[in-house]
Amino acid sequence: MERLTDSALEKLLVGIQKPGRYIGGEWNAVKKEKADARVALAFPDLYEVGMSHIGQRILYHILNGQPDIACERVFAPWIDFEKRLRESGTPLFSLESRIPLSRFDLIGFSLLYELNYTNVLTILDLGGVPLLSCDRGEETPFVIAGGPAAFNPEPVAGIFDCFVLGDGEEVFPDLVHHFIRRRKEKASKSKILEELARWEGIYVPALTETQVTGENEPLAVRRKDGAPLTVRKRVIASLSDVPFHDKMIVPNIEIVFDRAVIEVARGCPQNCRFCQATNIYFPPRIRDAENVVDTMRAAVRDSGFEDSSLAALSIGDYPHLKDVMSHLMDDFAADRISLSLSSLRPKNLSAEMTEQILRVRKTGLTLVPEAGTDRLRRVINKDMDRDNILNAAETAFTNGWRLLKLYFMIGLPSETREDLDGIVDLVQSIIRIGYDKLKKAPQINLSVSSFIPKPHTPFQWEAMDGEAVLREKRRYLFNRLSKYRFVRFKRHDIKNSILEGVFSRGDRRLNSVLLSAWKKGARFDGWNETFDFGIWEEAFRKENLDFSIFLHERDPGRPLPWDFIETGMTRGHLLRERDRAYLAETTPSCLETLCASCRGCCFSSIYRKTYPPPSIPESEAKKRHSSPADGEVRYLVVYSKTGMARFLGHRDMNRLLQRALRRADIPSSFSQGFHPKMLMTHPPALPLGMEGKRELFEFRSEHLFDLDSIRDGLNAVLPNGFQVIGIHPYSLKDKIFPDRLKGFDYSLDLFSGFPVPTLLSETSDSLSAGKLKNEILEKLEQAVPLYPGLIRIEASPDEKTRLLFSWQCEGDRAPRPQEMVENVLGIRHAVYAMARERIILDEEFSLDQNRQE
Repeated sequence: MERLTDSALEKLLVGIQKPGRYIGGEWNAVKKEKADARVALAFPDLYEVGMSHIGQRILYHILNGQPDIACERVFAPWIDFEKRLRESGTPLFSLESRIPLSRFDLIGFSLLYELNYTNVLTILDLGGVPLLSCDRGEETPFVIAGGPAAFNPEPVAGIFDCFVLGDGEEVFPDLVHHFIRRRKEKASKSKILEELARWEGIYVPALTETQVTGENEPLAVRRKDGAPLTVRKRVIASLSDVPFHDKMIVPNIEIVFDRAVIEVARGCPQNCRFCQATNIYFPPRIRDAENVVDTMRAAVRDSGFEDSSLAALSIGDYPHLKDVMSHLMDDFAADRISLSLSSLRPKNLSAEMTEQILRVRKTGLTLVPEAGTDRLRRVINKDMDRDNILNAAETAFTNGWRLLKLYFMIGLPSETREDLDGIVDLVQSIIRIGYDKLKKAPQINLSVSSFIPKPHTPFQWEAMDGEAVLREKRRYLFNRLSKYRFVRFKRHDIKNSILEGVFSRGDRRLNSVLLSAWKKGARFDGWNETFDFGIWEEAFRKENLDFSIFLHERDPGRPLPWDFIETGMTRGHLLRERDRAYLAETTPSCLETLCASCRGCCFSSIYRKTYPPPSIPESEAKKRHSSPADGEVRYLVVYSKTGMARFLGHRDMNRLLQRALRRADIPSSFSQGFHPKMLMTHPPALPLGMEGKRELFEFRSEHLFDLDSIRDGLNAVLPNGFQVIGIHPYSLKDKIFPDRLKGFDYSLDLFSGFPVPTLLSETSDSLSAGKLKNEILEKLEQAVPLYPGLIRIEASPDEKTRLLFSWQCEGDRAPRPQEMVENVLGIRHAVYAMARERIILDEEFSLDQNRQE
């Protein structure tokens, strides 16, 4: 099985943005050499986004928990790396084993967002996998999809062999094992798909066909033999029966949600009428409090994350929230580990909760009113009123928050100018409260998005506002609020929302449009810097399809493209909720309604509404492998950063080292205030791409350690490419670390395999290696007077292909020897052939051995 070697990958990454996305090797990543089936979990967006997705994390660890399954990860490459892969003829590879995507048995895509569909095609094409299911033979991988966007699979039905609808923790491993067994029995792909089509939660598009339902109406779906088609989503009755993993992959670069996250509940009891997630994740189920606390304790201890989070669609409805928060913060506060909550409704934001959150640091706080008036919030069944929102803002400002994030939607059913004025009035009222409590202007991040009537909601039959209407509404809000300089107005691209609406509500005809747009260059359509609506308009014209037909109001008497999918919420319930919306009547949450009187779903047998008080055990006292010091001690750590680690930037490296200290259970000192930071000091940053042979960082601690234990402990938890060489304690009375710096030694490897030798040999290929080295050395020596701080250039006495540079410090400015090499020799990317050999201090430290003072 062909694998991409380290040297081949290093060459591919030269000059690439954020190369750390592609190197793998993270803490807790799983690499198996042997397995009966290899599964690639593909996420059609950047590494930073995909690594934040909790569903991807869950499936990765469940599948790798099976001894006969090897599960690896693949993410969409950014534009520059896609180009590099195509130019070099290198197939897209997995992070763990670096094998081509085409060598896997199954590829599972997570479809969270309709505007990622072009990235699905990019991943398949770069991986050497045919784009359409009908073009894939017996030897090609099965291509599967799941996730919220899969609940209208028709716009991408031709791409995937099958869809997994609903909870994947049980069905996905069962599907892989069925594949293993049937492939050993020599069953054909079509036969396996026919068998899977009879499973609950599995949809196989090849066994269906579409039918016209009327002029300018979407296509409906039926079985090829004309029989009715229904696919019921898969549901796990109890989350606690599926243990949550505590071995979380710790990314090497910063990701969107860079913290330890545990899903404490799935589903939402609040019944917001615009919310697709409410219905596709219904019924609400919770994870036992004991399970949550034990898992989070273990996850934070093992990962070294400095932040933790409890995740749920409506975290305030988690019945054990206060108990869980109290126990976790009792454990985490001393180690400065923060706790944040997702999706907290204003009426759930109590003084007690803010007190727990503030025990370490102020995490982000978001209020989601959605609409500007109480009337429109009743229409969408958003269980909060103006007083709830203002009280929550007052609580936040009183407790020291200066920044609030506010989320609203425009284009909601029955919206009027009065509702837009209500948004303005609500923001102004929050500003006044902020002035009163903070005695200065608060910071408001105001996000305004366009409402999209999503499938499987009471509003699925509604029309979406047109582009001109949405643009005028947004312009009106901006003009009313632009006078407040401290209000940051985040506007979502309206054309972007229009395209999302088309693909979330569309039918199988969009398959050809998607292919056409992708071939014309559509990529990362959810990203403003790459989105080009003109490409899509051209694709719709080419396919002779008017995209606006998918945004019109729908007749409830006609079938919809997704009607064959049973979420468990009845059609009658959705229609009743639609009628109540136009009467501005609210529907109580499921926590307040008897199932017998509602009958809106088929889950009454597994939906629990009350739970006994939890019995959460106290955590065991930590056994520190250290003794208290008489005051604070500085520790200078000498380490190397080589190989793939060179592709990590300074900020990512700093975060990685701090997490390694936590994982190794080495208590460190922190700054004071609302945002305590680990006290760590570095020399001038090592340039991205340059190796460091003897790098330094300093941390502080009020503990004394056995230095060999620290070194060995850190090396045991650092990712590949990092190696601790020595630890040196010294007193706070000594000169501080930055003031000790005197200079740096660098090296240039002329024949490293990076661009340097290739470019030099093009002009000097008649010279021998020795003469070439002397010629280069002469050129560089002539440049010494032009670069202040450069004091010496010489040939390495022990390696014939290396040159050495010595550079003295000039204040706190970092030398940039790579720029000198590039300017004098006229080459690019010289940094990848260079290393910082050592950092010179003003007094003799034996950097090869530990030193006790």
